[in-house]
Amino acid sequence: MADVARVAGVSRSTVSYVLSGTRPISEETRQQVLRAMKDLDYTPNALAQGLAGKRTGIIALIFPIGDVGFNLTEFEYIRAASEQAREDGYHLLLWPYGADEIDAVRKMVSQGIVEGVVLMEVRTVDERVSFLLDAGIPFTTIGRTGGHQAQAYVDTDFEAMGAMAVEYVAGLGHTDIGFLARSQSDLDAGHGPFVRTRDAVIASAEALGIRSHVFTASLTFDAGWKVLDEIRKAAPGLTALLSINEPATLGLMAAAREQGLRIPGELSVVGLTISDRTAQASHPSLTSVSPNHSDIARLAVRYLIRRLRGEDPATFQTLIRPDLIERGSTAVAPA
Repeated sequence: MADVARVAGVSRSTVSYVLSGTRPISEETRQQVLRAMKDLDYTPNALAQGLAGKRTGIIALIFPIGDVGFNLTEFEYIRAASEQAREDGYHLLLWPYGADEIDAVRKMVSQGIVEGVVLMEVRTVDERVSFLLDAGIPFTTIGRTGGHQAQAYVDTDFEAMGAMAVEYVAGLGHTDIGFLARSQSDLDAGHGPFVRTRDAVIASAEALGIRSHVFTASLTFDAGWKVLDEIRKAAPGLTALLSINEPATLGLMAAAREQGLRIPGELSVVGLTISDRTAQASHPSLTSVSPNHSDIARLAVRYLIRRLRGEDPATFQTLIRPDLIERGSTAVAPA
């Protein structure tokens, strides 16, 4: 630590404050210290710091892994969160606990391994949020609960996303549209992104005087393949589909090719909150209405670290408006 202080041109106590976060340090000085640590290959022992009652330099990302693992979009969140944590001098642990595994979350937090938490896959009523608030654990959420928000969060503006997508396909002349979510159990559980987007799609379609249908499928390619038959039987006049189910969308598009259903000639498809890599991996490439997932993850980590440095979390609440990117999967409604 003395060597770091000498190279950085600061006192040893300043180095200690940068590591512990117990006192505010200017960003310029903090960066000087971090550069000196890098030049000297100085790595504090996290366990020793924890035993001494200091900061561990570790934060956790709680991200349920689900039954089929992570998709490309979800990996964007994980990679960006990890990179931002590292840039701010922290290590990131991935805790793949589901929303119902509150005891596992409670046990891990109580062990004092991490200083704070970034929580994902947030439900409109989420017991994990209540626990973290009651426990006084610094945390931010990617997503938000229903009603008043007591916690810091970064979230996609799903209401705006649903409305943008509906207005876009309506502008192409589509008057009978569908919305593909995840499973019905996810909707019933109050999973924020799907509930908010579904409600926005239904409300926007009604306001524009066009028909809308809601379909569900599990998060698999095969489920998407199978749901196409259900869609065609239940809504034979449907000409545009808005999907917030990434793997099922790819399966549905593959099934459409197999059945000779032309995309976008007979069916326009819009991917909601999917990554550019996924959108460009399909054929044709998917028109999308999505936020920048990396920006969301990075901002959530920055909010958490600012909380750990003693800043007021009440101001850390941001909705990210998505962008519409036209690609090859949408066209004017067939005559």
